[in-house]
Amino acid sequence: MRNPRARPAGMHPASAFDVANVHFSAVYDPTLHLVMQADGAFDLSALETAVEAAGMMAPILASHYVEEADRGYWQSGMGEKPAFSVHETTGTMDLNHLPLASIDPFTGPQLAVRLCRSAGEEGDILIISGHHGAMDANGLFQAASLCADAYRRVCEGRPPLFQGPSWEPRGTDAVSVQFSAEELDAVCEHESASADDWSFPCRDGPCGEVVWDSFTIGADQVTTMRTSGKAAGVTLNDRIMAAYFCALMQVCGDAYAEAHSLGILGAMDLRRYLPVAPSRSICNLSVAYELSLSPACCGGMATALPAVAEAMQEMKQGNFGLGSMVLYERLYAGGAGAVQVFMKGMAEDYRLTGRKNPFVSNVGNIPSPAAAFRHGEGDTPLQVTAAYLTTREAYPPGIGAYVSTYRDEMTVIIPSCADAHNPQDIRALAGAMQAFLLEDPCVN
Repeated sequence: MRNPRARPAGMHPASAFDVANVHFSAVYDPTLHLVMQADGAFDLSALETAVEAAGMMAPILASHYVEEADRGYWQSGMGEKPAFSVHETTGTMDLNHLPLASIDPFTGPQLAVRLCRSAGEEGDILIISGHHGAMDANGLFQAASLCADAYRRVCEGRPPLFQGPSWEPRGTDAVSVQFSAEELDAVCEHESASADDWSFPCRDGPCGEVVWDSFTIGADQVTTMRTSGKAAGVTLNDRIMAAYFCALMQVCGDAYAEAHSLGILGAMDLRRYLPVAPSRSICNLSVAYELSLSPACCGGMATALPAVAEAMQEMKQGNFGLGSMVLYERLYAGGAGAVQVFMKGMAEDYRLTGRKNPFVSNVGNIPSPAAAFRHGEGDTPLQVTAAYLTTREAYPPGIGAYVSTYRDEMTVIIPSCADAHNPQDIRALAGAMQAFLLEDPCVN
């Protein structure tokens, strides 16, 4: 590796998490999308200015990924800026076929903002997209907050820039320093024992168009779920995991009924291990973890929810998630090429075995600053009435679900492949998951 002082200006080291998520494109398209429905029209000029300003204040948003001497870097320079575009239609906008950007991290930029406007609709739809190589869901929300802050300033006649350009430290040093080598070795050994043992029904062949099914649970019902869960000693995330597992088992029928245990993947934010969570952190600190349950307990929420709650509580006592962190760090120690080979091998294993454990990501609350644009065209008041996170992630064999909450309304998105998944299976999965979530099981 050459001397860092010899690097061109604007070239910054990528973290192991960054490199892993860049090369995860061998498995699926790792672009995250924050979709926001407004009750009016945005000021297009102010929005374009704000997006450009965000790229100046947080250069990672306007950078591209490069590899030199088997290491990954983020390259930024003068004149680079996040992508901004306007998509106008004459008819009603189909929310299941939005023009989601597919970001190539090697060409950049890492942030793309698309404004969708339809003559048949009263309000615009704003899509803020970020590549997972540069940011996780929390990072995307922080990038959106940066855009919203700059937008308000422009609309209020103030300069859009309110901070200087900065590169924050990328990586997991602040997490790993809190644990001994023995602790990290132990959790890595435990978490590496997982294996893919089942998959959602799919057909062989290309993915085709990525579409998605979705449902939303109202604020009153979400509040009831939180309250009843707290009284029973279970979290809302426990409930989501249990409902997803029960829905999967219902759609899969008897295919895996005799299995000793089956795993589903969840996502967690390593910021939970930091004494103080960094503000405006546009980086990668999220990892996947596996939860294994017996199919016998997942016929309904009355048995699945206590099982999930118990398993999650046991995992939380063992520093779960740190194993994936150690895996990424050790993998990248062998160079960016080693990461690429590993990810391609993973994708090939999925294809050959036909198995990929289902995945569910609960990103929690979309913070209000990410949607606080407030001003519309002609300086009219503007409000984001609905928001959710989604991706184009669809990788048969396998299925994923994304759960996000905005203004206490929970939205579940299930992306799928038009040519590889049966639409009836996807609708059945969404319908079953919604029904299980709304159950009121008696939990002791």
